[in-house]
Order: sequence, then structure tokens, then C-alpha cells
Amino acid sequence: MATALLFSRSMEGQARTEQPSWKPIDTPAPIETARRQIGAGEFRDAEAGLQTYLSTHESSADAHALLGYAEMRLNQPKASLQEFTRAAQLRTPTAQELRSVGEDYALLDDFIDADHWMSRSLSLDPKDPDTWYSLGRIRYSLQRFQDAVQCFEKTLELVPQSVKAANNLGLAYEGLNRIDDAVREYRRAIAWQADSAHPSEQPLLNLAIILIHQDKGGEALPLLTQAVAIAPADPHIHDQLGHLYLNRGALPEAQAQFEEAVSLAPQNGAYHFLLGQVYRRRGMSAEAKKQFDLAAASDGNHSSPE
Repeated sequence: MATALLFSRSMEGQARTEQPSWKPIDTPAPIETARRQIGAGEFRDAEAGLQTYLSTHESSADAHALLGYAEMRLNQPKASLQEFTRAAQLRTPTAQELRSVGEDYALLDDFIDADHWMSRSLSLDPKDPDTWYSLGRIRYSLQRFQDAVQCFEKTLELVPQSVKAANNLGLAYEGLNRIDDAVREYRRAIAWQADSAHPSEQPLLNLAIILIHQDKGGEALPLLTQAVAIAPADPHIHDQLGHLYLNRGALPEAQAQFEEAVSLAPQNGAYHFLLGQVYRRRGMSAEAKKQFDLAAASDGNHSSPE
């Protein structure tokens, strides 16, 4: 939960719906530089520059807020919240800043406060699709699946054919055990990204998992093949391919996939255990024992591999 050091609900007085009436005439060069760096994804450089600027301009609300955003993107949520707290003490937070506060709390696995600040952000800007999407992810994490469905549907109203919104809507429907609806959303997401230069592997993987559970491995295989081509470093995709090949009795292919999964996630005991099973079925006793020993020494997931 929030502490006195972090942006907490005690900041409600600063998070008003009205916006400040003043506008700065000129933006200092370090602030503009930081904005450009953030836009280019150079968060570490922006962080360093803003910290230097704040050493002599402590009362700059914009600098604190930008630093908070950079630190959030650098996965430093506590430091980020401290900067947003300071900014809120100097002027009214914007909807975008409150969204970032919500994202900070999500990074801290405090989904209750994350939900609160995302909702406050939407009270200032109810037409921001990114905030609706983030709130959907938070409510999914809270297992409030019907609420998550509504958030992702709102995202799709604002950004039609959003692949990530449709994919996450499918996940929310799965949470509600509405499998047919989930399949429909995954198929929509896949269709919408057909001509994309940078497609997502997630709807392909999620649909394939459902099809495998429905004993439709023939339909799942091309989806997983596409997914692994998009994200070859995702061990979960290799794991699913390994399961599919193992169920078909294609042991060399299953071995190759589980070996890749193990190389990508050596700490995962389930992958070692599954690879050991394949080695044992192929008569490779020494290799199998080694994998079973590694599974036993890791996280224990080998007792019930997915």
C-alpha cells in the first residue's frame, strides 16, 4: 500500500479536476531536451539530465513530473512516485501524470491503488484509450474480469482494430470462461495484424493454447510456428510447441523445442522436467537424469508441468 514517502491518496487535494490557468511563456532547454529524449526512448539520458537540472531548479514541477515518468519507464516505481508527489505539491497533476502514478503502483503489485489513480486519470480525460487499456490490465490482474472486458471494449471504441486491446479482451473472456468469445477476439486480433510490419505473437499463442486444449493441434501448429518466428526468445512458445510435438509422438522435434526453452529459461524446473521426459523416451538415460536433477534443484514446477 501507499506510504508517506509515495504519491498516495492524501494527494487527493492536489489531484483536482480543474486545470491550472497559467501557462509558461518559455520552456527551459533542459526540459525540452528531456522530452525529446523520452520521446526517443532514451530514458536513462533523460533521467540524468533532469536530475542535474533539478539540483538547481527544485521548484520545477515539469522537471519532477518528467523525471517521474522516465523513472517509471526505467522500472523504478518508488523513485518515480516520489517525483510525482513533489510535482503534485507544486501544481495540479495532469491526467497523463495520474496514469503514470497508476502504472507505478501496478509495477509495485499494488493493484488497488493502481486502479484508484487510473480511475482518477479517466475522470480528467475519459477519452484516453491508453488509460482505459491500462485500467483493463489492472482489473484483469485483480481478477475483475467483467470490469476488464468493459475497459478493453472501451479501448476498442476509441481505437478500432487495436490488436493489443482485442488480445486482452480475449484473455478477459477466458477469465470468465467464455471461450468462444475469447477465440473470436484472438482471431480478430490476428486478422487485424495480418499486414503489420511488427505483429504481436500474443494472440497467436493464446489462440493456439485454446486449440491445443480442444485437441485441435493441427490448427494450433501454424499459429505457434508464426508466433515463434515473431518472438524466438519467448520460452513459453517453445514450451507449447514442445507439448504439441510430444503429444504427436514427434520426439526429435519436441526435444529441440524443450532444449530451446531450457536455454532461454534455465531456472524453470518444468522445462527441465519435460526435456528429461523426452530424453528418457528416446533412451538417453544419462541426459534424462541430468535434466530431472536440474528440475529437482530448481523451482519444483516439475511435479506438475503445464
